[in-house]
Amino acid sequence: MLWEYDVVTANDYAEGLRFARSQYFDLYVLGNRVLNGTGLDLCRRIREFDPNTPIIFYSRQPGDHSEALSAGAQAYFAKPIKVQEVLGAVAKLLTASSQRLLEARYAEYLSIREELDVRFRENCEFAAMAAERRRSAAQRLLRIKAKNVFLNAGGARGDFARLWPATYLDAAFDWECDKRNINLEVQRRVRGREESRERRSPDN
Repeated sequence: MLWEYDVVTANDYAEGLRFARSQYFDLYVLGNRVLNGTGLDLCRRIREFDPNTPIIFYSRQPGDHSEALSAGAQAYFAKPIKVQEVLGAVAKLLTASSQRLLEARYAEYLSIREELDVRFRENCEFAAMAAERRRSAAQRLLRIKAKNVFLNAGGARGDFARLWPATYLDAAFDWECDKRNINLEVQRRVRGREESRERRSPDN
């Protein structure tokens, strides 16, 4: 399992922090003695921007165990280190990290779906509101035009106000009927042309 991973080493505290910030790692291994700093402080700094990548900490100081775990490490080893125990801890932490990856991806997926649902509803509501505004604006313009025609034809302003809704609905109903009749006529002609082509086809 571990042969799939490359190892990157840092020479001092600043380089280790720079590597951690600028690159992406599957696991950190930190020692307490770091040039120009301490491993505990480096562990804390890494946890400020990388809260979940596993960290293994090792030290000769007996009191570093609790401090290392408090700083964000998931495993601690006191020197001298037993290689097989460390390798076992590495494998265990990487396996757990892979499981968390699946959980994190699913949580991310649900979050994206939720956000897309919200945006879709907002867009639908916005589109409906925009369509209603366009319909209202078109109806107001139509009313103004109809009123001018009505008044120019000798009608009284009060009569127009009383008759406008009914006149508009009558005209709209007749227009819908005419449109439906035109569509039916177009469909009838299309079917007629298709039937005519079928009759002239050599296969018939």
